[in-house]
Amino acid sequence: MNPSATGSRLQDYRHHYRIDAEAILDPQALPPTRRASEQRRLEALVRLLHLKQGERLLDMGCGSGWLADRCRRAGARVWAADLALVGVAGARTRYPQVDHYQVADVYRAPFAEGVFDAVVLSEVAEHLEDLAGALAEVARLLRPGGRVLVSVPYRETIVEHLCIHCNRLTPANAHLHSFDEEKLAAHLRGQGLIPSSFLLVNNKVLELVGLPRWTRNWPYWAWRGLDRLSNALVGRPAFLGMLALKTG
Repeated sequence: MNPSATGSRLQDYRHHYRIDAEAILDPQALPPTRRASEQRRLEALVRLLHLKQGERLLDMGCGSGWLADRCRRAGARVWAADLALVGVAGARTRYPQVDHYQVADVYRAPFAEGVFDAVVLSEVAEHLEDLAGALAEVARLLRPGGRVLVSVPYRETIVEHLCIHCNRLTPANAHLHSFDEEKLAAHLRGQGLIPSSFLLVNNKVLELVGLPRWTRNWPYWAWRGLDRLSNALVGRPAFLGMLALKTG
């Protein structure tokens, strides 16, 4: 991808990610409903991973570091990586107990082949210009039988606007792709990663009425049951999480 932007449309988003990393919020600073909703999403993702004690996990695009820390507390040895030095430094400050931090590009990760038991792309895939290239790199990093967990917005309507950094057309939140179960599974299969399970979480209607804030102390099974029922009856889940395995 040419790193310059031509015409009226932005062609390379990496520079913008580095700028936006300065604005990553500490999870403690999120509004109560959003924080509760995100906490439930991360809990569902960690459960889907079925982590074993001592497994080596890469959280690529670690953002605030919150998910990396949750995976660490679930027993994994965690490498948390992101594109911008300032973002990685912020995550390290918030969650110093995470085993390793690394500045890394998902297309050219500085790790040996087959070194990880699991790789997580949480709210990353929708940003990637070359999704096939990124998933191929994830497959390279995984040991045979290893797994990748991808979490993305579900059936998102992408709206473009003028970027405040460069005054060029760019999708809102720099989201380049919209996913459902079939589309995400096809992308994974294209790189030899076989989908094994998925979940739909965080019903938008429940979030709209602020329910996550009031159910944040519910046991997981109770919240998840309500979320599943709402997704079945009224639809509108906010996120899709999919687990896929590397075979051979």
